[in-house]
Amino acid sequence: MRMLQRVGLAGAVIAVACLPLAAAQPASATTVAVTTPYLTSVAIAPTPSGQGYWLAGLDGGIFAFGDAKFFGSLPSQHVRESDIVGIASTPDGGGYWLVGADGGVFSFGDAKFFGSVPGALGMPAPNPVTEIVATADGLGYWLVATDGGVFTFGDAGYYGSLPSVNITPNPARVAQSEVYFAYAASRDVFLQPTPDGRGYWIADSTGDVYIFGDASYYGSVPGALGSAVKVSPHDVVVGNPTTIPVTGFASTPDGRGYWMVGTDGSVYAFGDAPFFASLATFGIVPPPVTITGYTRPSTVDVSIPLSTVSGMARSPDGGGYWLTSLDGGVFGFGDAPFFGSVPGAHATIDSVASS
Repeated sequence: MRMLQRVGLAGAVIAVACLPLAAAQPASATTVAVTTPYLTSVAIAPTPSGQGYWLAGLDGGIFAFGDAKFFGSLPSQHVRESDIVGIASTPDGGGYWLVGADGGVFSFGDAKFFGSVPGALGMPAPNPVTEIVATADGLGYWLVATDGGVFTFGDAGYYGSLPSVNITPNPARVAQSEVYFAYAASRDVFLQPTPDGRGYWIADSTGDVYIFGDASYYGSVPGALGSAVKVSPHDVVVGNPTTIPVTGFASTPDGRGYWMVGTDGSVYAFGDAPFFASLATFGIVPPPVTITGYTRPSTVDVSIPLSTVSGMARSPDGGGYWLTSLDGGVFGFGDAPFFGSVPGAHATIDSVASS
């Protein structure tokens, strides 16, 4: 582990990060063969202690690091899936849920099954599900879809959705419209609940933020890039946020702020969310991932480069955050320690899921 400090012009420390550079940084460009309508990315779920985390793969494979325990996976149960997009852990760290793009939910360990979209609707989700978020007591969960639709199960409360207020998310298009679903559609929309579970934020890939229930608004990437976004002077601030999709969203423990991360590793902090540096702070440029062989519906062949940062999760006390990359790489900042990564474990996978 290497401790890094960024010192301001007046000599004051303005950001501190724990970043295992050699272990966490993706070493080279990756080629991902896309065979489904969603390019996958890393789904990370920290343990309650913050001393470990799980990573989930597109096929439902689980990689456990630190004090994270392995409670099973879809391949270990001989279940064949190829569209797992999210993971959430139980409050005691004794289990986890996986969710597929169709809204199907799989439970492991002490995670209880409270329902799924196909079970509730009698059909797959009308729009692909992008994330699963557990309630604080672990007795329910929210699912959010690419259109901003929200599905609630167990004791998760429903406080509205983007379709319910006639809002259409403004997804970041990374290439031509035919290519768009190869990347952005799988990570269009994010949901974070407030600490008491009586509201939530919904954010989309342009960095727009929408509030429901008792959630408060603290700014967005497009609306407050010049003032409310706290970034290091050495970071690259994107002038047009739609060119760099937001791929991760996390709220602070007290619910008075939130972070977002873009595919280039830029981190944007709002409200009381502290800025702990980003990949750009240390001059790290994630290598591109090239998508090849993607067709929609069956006639388009594309090969486009994309940056690899694909998600984020905060440490339990809000004193740091992890960033994840498409190849299973993990970057730790603040008090978010590095416990390992898929490349560091010498595992070979085509891709990992987003959450």
